[in-house]
Formats: sequence, structure tokens, C-alpha cells
Amino acid sequence: MKSSKLAVLGIASALAIGLSAYGLPGEQGGGGKKTEVKDSVIINKNENVTNLAVDNSKINSGIEAKGAEIKSSTLKNENKNVTNLAVGNSKINSGIEANNSQIKNSVLDNKNENVTNLAVGNSKINSGIEANSSEIKNSTLKNENKNVTNLAVGNSKINSGIEANNSQIKNSVLDNKNENVTNLAVGNSKVNSGISANNAEIKNSVISNENKNVTNLAVGGSTVNSGVNLGD
Repeated sequence: MKSSKLAVLGIASALAIGLSAYGLPGEQGGGGKKTEVKDSVIINKNENVTNLAVDNSKINSGIEAKGAEIKSSTLKNENKNVTNLAVGNSKINSGIEANNSQIKNSVLDNKNENVTNLAVGNSKINSGIEANSSEIKNSTLKNENKNVTNLAVGNSKINSGIEANNSQIKNSVLDNKNENVTNLAVGNSKVNSGISANNAEIKNSVISNENKNVTNLAVGGSTVNSGVNLGD
């Protein structure tokens, strides 16, 4: 197990050499009408899947709902026995991404099990839940990462936990569990296997975080959070 992880890290480091820094694919944002998810159930399951993207990269084996209005709905994501590579400009999302969204009376349920994500050049990776700059009301965000390995390298990032930075969280539950997880980041670094809710407004809510048998490295620019971060 250790030797395979070291081999993967060696490959990722080699691929990172000479790659240029550009904006991450899918990160530039755009106009258009917001997606509305109302009184709905969305279920995504990937099992025994391998995804490659290379050069300009991107990959999504999870659920993306950026800028969406999610009301009285359930978004359920499961990735099991999945390997995602991205390389060049990178990205990857094997979890749930719902940044800049309105989440009301809803459940976002994410599980990654036996998953390996690499990103390399400009990097990113999210095997957890991202709900940054969102309004979260009367809702539950539940995340579980089990037997997961995430590498990022170059400009890095990684989130195997829950991110809800700059969000309004009211009458809600954020429940995060990472077990047998290894996160590396390297270059400009970062990680977060816990819960990050910097500059958030939290009222009448429950924030629950458990990390068990977790190894986080960051290097270069560093930062790591395996706990609950409510403000640096």
C-alpha cells in the first residue's frame, strides 16, 4: 500500500515539472441563468471507474451545483473504487461542489470510499463538500471520506472535508467524517480534512467533525486543517 502511494506521488511530481500556471478549468465563472433544483432527488453513483483528463484538464465524477438554488431537495453522491487523474491545468470533483448557492430545506450527502484523486499542475481536488459563499438554511451537509488518497502538487488545494467559508449557516447541520485518509498538497499547498467556515455566520446549527487515522501533508505554502476552523 505504501509503495503504491509513493509510486503515485513520484508520477505526480514528475508530471508537475514544466507545467505553466493558468486559471483552473471551470473556475472562471460565467453568466447565464441559475440552475434551480426544487422538490427533487439527484443521485450520482460512480463505482469501479477510472477518469483521465490531462493538459487543460477537468473531471467530475461527483455533483456540481455551483450557483444553484437548491430547495426541498436531496443531492446524494457516492464514489466507490474510483481513480481520477487530471494533470495540466487540473481540477477534479469526486464530491459535491455547491459554491455560491442557496441551499434551503435540503440534504447534501457525499461519500467517497476507496478513491484516489491526483491533480498536479494548477491542481485542486474536492472529494468532500464545498459550499463556500452560500446560504445554508434548515439543511444538512453530510460528508464521509473513507480509504481516500488525494494528491494535488503544483498550485495545490484539496478538500476532503466540508468548506463553508463566507456562508450563512442557519438551523443546519454540518457533519464531517474522514477515516483512513491521506492528503498531500505540496507547492502552494492547503488541505482541509475537517470543517472550514471562515467568515461565516452560524446560528442555531450543529457543526460536527471527526478525523480518524488521517495523514495530512502540505509543504511549500502550507496550511492544513483537520479540525474546525471558524477564523484564521
